[in-house]
Amino acid sequence: MPQRLSLVLPALAGFMLMSAAARAADDAPVVAATVKPLQSLVAGVMAGVGKPTLVISGTTRPGEYVPAAGDVERLKGARLVFWIGPMLERGLAKPFSAISSATEVVAVSQGPGIVLRPVRSGVWAPEDDAGGGASTTDGHLWLDPRNAHAIVALVAARLGAADPSHGARYTGNAAKLHARLDALDATLREKLAPIASWRFLVFRDDYQYLEQRYRLSAAGPILGSSGAPPGPQRLEALRHQIRLSRVRCVFGEPDAPEPLLDAITDGLDVRSGSLDPDGTALKPSPQLYFELMTGLSSSLRKCLLGWD
Repeated sequence: MPQRLSLVLPALAGFMLMSAAARAADDAPVVAATVKPLQSLVAGVMAGVGKPTLVISGTTRPGEYVPAAGDVERLKGARLVFWIGPMLERGLAKPFSAISSATEVVAVSQGPGIVLRPVRSGVWAPEDDAGGGASTTDGHLWLDPRNAHAIVALVAARLGAADPSHGARYTGNAAKLHARLDALDATLREKLAPIASWRFLVFRDDYQYLEQRYRLSAAGPILGSSGAPPGPQRLEALRHQIRLSRVRCVFGEPDAPEPLLDAITDGLDVRSGSLDPDGTALKPSPQLYFELMTGLSSSLRKCLLGWD
């Protein structure tokens, strides 16, 4: 083979591979997902085909998101939009109801196999909480890996129906995710078992799915569903609860004001930590869901046991 031809052929082969990859990317359906944990699972199913757009980015909490004028316009070009449902992304309920029929909007909370839990009452609904018209269903359903399994199966099925040419890839990716979720569930069960009996306070009542899956013993929230900061009477009630229930740790969140946490824990024999159930501090990626769940486990162990 002439030397010039031997140099050209590898370059040509590389160009053809890149062209094929570019065509595959061009052929991928436009897909969006609302919140980071959901977008991470969708991205895992779409690996090697395309990347889903994240609707609620940055540190915005899903329940507080109000779409800007251009946000919904950009979604109109999507083939599929995945969201948890109106119990979580309340600001998107009305825009999604008016979106074009060319865009399929999928509420994963309504999918087969999803376990939903009602919003809790009693100690979980402080008397000074006005409620604010909140949903009666807890939307943080991804905090139970069994629900993540159901989400992955639903996403793979909807993507396969919308884009049959990549159906085998979606199915294969979903199978890999199911195996990883099984391993994650087993690891979390092992890591969280030693702290199951320890009592702790959370900033918001967002952890019910995690608690019930791994039999954790949260004692209540600092904030009620309205999100209003506790007044003096509520602060004193929280301090009394810490002493009475032998609470070992008080958890804030990335947006929790330190002076409030200090006022609750001042002078008490209790530790402080931080949890991030929405993954607001994490970079969007197919790994985010697994980073989120292992991070919650590590934060709980570090605060309750004193080490990870």
